[in-house]
Amino acid sequence: MNLVRYVIRITCLITGVMGLIACTGLPTTDALKVYQLPETRLAQEAQRPYLPLSLRINTPYTGFALSSPRIIVNAEGEQLSSYKGVRWSDPPPALLREHFATAFARYGGLASISTDEHALHADMHLGGDLRRFYLEDRSTPRVVIELNARIVNPTSRRIEANRTFKIEQPLQDMQILHVVEAFGIAADKLAEQLIQWTFVQLQKGIDP
Repeated sequence: MNLVRYVIRITCLITGVMGLIACTGLPTTDALKVYQLPETRLAQEAQRPYLPLSLRINTPYTGFALSSPRIIVNAEGEQLSSYKGVRWSDPPPALLREHFATAFARYGGLASISTDEHALHADMHLGGDLRRFYLEDRSTPRVVIELNARIVNPTSRRIEANRTFKIEQPLQDMQILHVVEAFGIAADKLAEQLIQWTFVQLQKGIDP
């Protein structure tokens, strides 16, 4: 009989504690918001040249800070921080790889476009080093993307051409939706310059 009373008392105590916790209104953390890089707005080029080549777009190499999906802010000097409670859907190198692949496919003019995700054979590889992909919070806030691009012959492993591209896209305020939109505009500007440069270099390679 004493054992039954003991079990009942323990059960009531646990129930009371659980009810107290439920009623205290403990604060909950905000859900993490995940943002995609806006889809490219580049349109198909009507008077593009056609090159009978396949191109593979490789994921750019980068340092530790840009290898995570955090949205990076450079607020002062060389110090980097990140937006709290938000992140990209993928790390910046992967975001740019997919953005470039879509932009090249829409532009047309090549036999095929692929990425290193599928490791398919291609006549030429386009890759490089991603040096900057962050928001500069200075007197004039701006998105900065810097890419050292390389066109490589996969057979000889020779660098056929290389060039550094740097895009700075100003924005009016630091609200996250405006920041994401500015990253999309900057990525489109970079893709447009990269496409034009790549076609010129590939044309040089096949001209007699």
